[in-house]
Amino acid sequence: MKASSVRRIPTSAAVAIGVLLGFFFARLIPWPTSSSPIWRSGHVPSRSHQKSRQQIPLPTTAQRQRILELITTLSPHYTKECTRNSQPLYVQQVLDRYSSLIGFTPPSDRSWLGSLLGFSPDDDHVHVRRSDLSQNTEHKYFFAINLYNSFDVIPDLFATLFRVASILGYHNVFISIYENGSNDQTKALLRIFDALTRSVGMRVMIRTSQRTRGQFNHRIEYLAEVRNSAFVPLHELRDSEGEYFDTIVFMNDILPCVDDLLELIWQSRKNNAGITCAADYMYHSDIGAPVFYDNWVARDINGTALENAPFERIFHHQESSHRFQRHLPTQVQSCWNGIAVLDPAPFYSYPHVQFRMARIVDGECSASECSLICNDYWEAGYGRILMVPRVKLAYDSRVFDIIHPSRRNLTAIRGFVRLGGLPDDPRTDPQDRSWFGPHDRLFTEEESQELNFVPGPDYVWCWGWDGAGDLDGPDVDPVWERMPNKSARADSVVVRHDRSISL
Repeated sequence: MKASSVRRIPTSAAVAIGVLLGFFFARLIPWPTSSSPIWRSGHVPSRSHQKSRQQIPLPTTAQRQRILELITTLSPHYTKECTRNSQPLYVQQVLDRYSSLIGFTPPSDRSWLGSLLGFSPDDDHVHVRRSDLSQNTEHKYFFAINLYNSFDVIPDLFATLFRVASILGYHNVFISIYENGSNDQTKALLRIFDALTRSVGMRVMIRTSQRTRGQFNHRIEYLAEVRNSAFVPLHELRDSEGEYFDTIVFMNDILPCVDDLLELIWQSRKNNAGITCAADYMYHSDIGAPVFYDNWVARDINGTALENAPFERIFHHQESSHRFQRHLPTQVQSCWNGIAVLDPAPFYSYPHVQFRMARIVDGECSASECSLICNDYWEAGYGRILMVPRVKLAYDSRVFDIIHPSRRNLTAIRGFVRLGGLPDDPRTDPQDRSWFGPHDRLFTEEESQELNFVPGPDYVWCWGWDGAGDLDGPDVDPVWERMPNKSARADSVVVRHDRSISL
């Protein structure tokens, strides 16, 4: 009788009962898991933040290499030749210079770093100087990126980030990307790269939005909100996981080489800088050549705006101009220029800086949100701001090809024994006669020296942008704006947060 009643239970009801029983027993029986990751703070993430009970094993080196090949061949890859044909002396300099940034115990194969940097397999004879890496394995990097109609540069961005993270250590890197308002295929391509990078163990958070700037929204208020949106995971990881980062790298939609990013990080930590910037360029149709781009933000140490001009006329401050033309790191009052490496301490502690628009009701000049955050860094006592002219950035392939010309084989043409500088003077490079030279320009001893930072200026040139709507540029008369007294004090450039590296 009972058996007969059981057989009369509908199939759908039987399935539902089975699912419920299975769920009940799954909750009672513990599922074996591997050990939870422990971040630098020693905090173990709670189970509620883990997406699955059974963690996926980390990919092998061969699997990561295959993903890298896939990433770099999805579309034209403009930066793949950055270091492929570099002169041997530059290769050795780079391997020695950036070995201090390695964020894990590297394999015994000494050619691994060269392959990540994109050097030719023929350079296997070079060696990597080993140092005590224990203090570098816990240095954590937060990459923040804003994207808008960036379909063309996304493959280059991700390929570079992949290689840089491989050197800094995947466990030390978190990448936050905020995209909004794109009307091309940026969102679709981001979904592809999100899946690829996650498959090799990179921590990436990509958020997209349909939001655009409204007709009556203040331009700077809107841009500040967009940039702050890329910083949301920085604070979420602190609050939910107790994870803090030691360096922030904020990137625009540019075409960077691997050693560009590494040089900015190296200079930032070498100088314990509050903000470290590159130099970015745009094409000037009137003169038929690239010129310096971000002069709305960049100010020399006297507070004067840099110029949209060829390299020899960018700076008005004579000492800065002299250093800039020799490709030497230069102290500035403010800059952004495509990539900015920031000391995160002012974001974590009082006065808790963030991107913002000017306090117009208080009489503050309506400068760029990037200028204002530089001013706030001075006010917080982190006024060690520098520009690295060696790192030249482009926003499109046309400018990229001009500022990074291919090195010609002068050995066969003119009988040079080797390309590049002589042992006693690397600047004798036969192709170093113009500003836009090959990417493998040899390092000089001066590029490794720490800067002697001085307090900031009393006044800074500001050309404000007060209006809303679609305006072509700043819309108020420029003024010399007085800076807060704190920025002109000697203690505005003292080292407050030691992020130095061992050399």
